[in-house]
Amino acid sequence: MKTILYATNCTDNDAHALKYAYRFSSILGANLHVLHVYNLPPIAFSTINPTGSLKKRMHEERMHLLEKYCKKHLKNEFHQNPITTHVVESDSVSASISRLSKVITPDLVIIGMKDSHSNRGYFAGNIANTLLDTITVPLLIVPNSLVYETISTIVYATDFEEVDILSLQKITEIAKPFSALIEVVHVYETDDYPANKYMERFKEAFLKDRAYPEIIFKTMASSSIKSGLLRVLNNEKASMLTMLERKHDWSFSNIFQKDLVKDMEMSLKIPLLVFNKHNKTFQNEGHEYFRENEMLSMP
Repeated sequence: MKTILYATNCTDNDAHALKYAYRFSSILGANLHVLHVYNLPPIAFSTINPTGSLKKRMHEERMHLLEKYCKKHLKNEFHQNPITTHVVESDSVSASISRLSKVITPDLVIIGMKDSHSNRGYFAGNIANTLLDTITVPLLIVPNSLVYETISTIVYATDFEEVDILSLQKITEIAKPFSALIEVVHVYETDDYPANKYMERFKEAFLKDRAYPEIIFKTMASSSIKSGLLRVLNNEKASMLTMLERKHDWSFSNIFQKDLVKDMEMSLKIPLLVFNKHNKTFQNEGHEYFRENEMLSMP
C-alpha cells in the first residue's frame, strides 16, 4: 500500500480520525494525503474585490487552516512522516474525494464516521454510500472518537463469494505490518444451513498457493446477522471489521446487503473497512485472478 487519502473537516471532533489515519499510514509505509473541502461564502455583487481574488484568498486561508490543524493535532509526529495537503472549494465532499482519487490514485480512502456533531458533507450526511458507488478503492470509515491503538484483530465477514478471496488478499497486505490476526467469519441464521461445509471449501480455496500464518476461519449461528457479527467483534476485541458491499445482490444466503453495511457502521465503535464488489477495477482484478486460479464452487 503506497498512498492513502484522508478527508477531514478540520474540527476538534475530527482530530482522533486524523491521528488514526496518520499512524495507520505510517505503519503501512504509505504516503498520506489529507483533503479539506470547503464552501465559498455568498459573495455580494457590490463587493470591492473581484470574485477571483476572493476565491484565491479563501483558498490560501483554508490551506493555512489545514496545515495548522494537522500540526496542532499531530504535534511532533507531523514532522516525522511528511503529509501532502489538499484544499478544494466544492459543495460536495464525496465528489471532491472521487476527483482527487482519480489524480493521486490512492490504495485506500479514509473518512470519519457520521455523527451528530458534524456540520457538513459527510459531516451532514453519510457520504460513505455515495463513495462506494463512485471510487474504485477500499473505503475505511473511522469513528471520530476513536483513540488509535495498534491493529491486533481484523474480522472479515464472508458470504463465500469468489470476490471475498480477492478482498482477503488485500486485507492480508494491511494485516502483515501489524502482525494482526485475520478472523474470517460467516454468520448464518438457518439451522439446516451447511455453513461448516461451505467454510471448509472457502478456506481451501483461499489458502491454495498463498499463506498467512495469522488467519482463522469460523462460522456462527445467530438470530440475526448483525447481532452475530457484533458478538464476534466483542468476544474477539476486534480492531477492525471488514465487509464486502454487494449493492443488494442476491446470493444463496442473501445476507450482506448494502443496508447491513450501513447498519453496522452506525453500531460500531471500531473502524469499518468496506470493499465494493461492483467497482470496475475490483471486478477486473477479480476476473483476471480467477482466470488463473481454480474457481470457488459451491454445490
